[in-house]
Amino acid sequence: MKKAFLPSLILFTLLFISSCNDSGNELSEFTGNQMEMALIPGSVEGNTTSGTLSIRERNDGKAQIEITLNDVISGAEHPVHLHFGSLSDNGDVATYLTTLKEVNGIGKSVTILESLDNNTTIDYNDLLEFNGSIKIHFEASGPLEDEILGSTNIGLNVDQNQAYLNGTKSITVCNSNFGN
Repeated sequence: MKKAFLPSLILFTLLFISSCNDSGNELSEFTGNQMEMALIPGSVEGNTTSGTLSIRERNDGKAQIEITLNDVISGAEHPVHLHFGSLSDNGDVATYLTTLKEVNGIGKSVTILESLDNNTTIDYNDLLEFNGSIKIHFEASGPLEDEILGSTNIGLNVDQNQAYLNGTKSITVCNSNFGN
């Protein structure tokens, strides 16, 4: 019995150490500073979505933007833009974020942001003070390119989100022009 116990103990110890090291790798990429907010739902062609946006600070100071969008059409890909100004400003596009792709009904996008399209560098702290908004478009081009599946104000404009979430304000279309 002792012979069977020792190999089992060694295997368990190795698995435990391995699992600790794997989770430590993810933690080592981030400082622990982050903010999360609900996306303002969008509805296009009878498709209504909901989701969250997280902004996480990486150890190098860069911002990692993570978007999860529920109830996305099967196989869909949706462009994501960081815009200048709040949702009510309908500002120009500051930069493209990673395209949101559907897997099992959930759309995901992860972007490590370093700069805007006008070459302005931007890090986590800059993004928290940015006068901007993020919008997920239904399509990259075509008649529905300015229709919004989800959105949120970020930075200086976060306090305006509740009016959209409770229905006091609404957003229906978006400006796809670049402001360089």
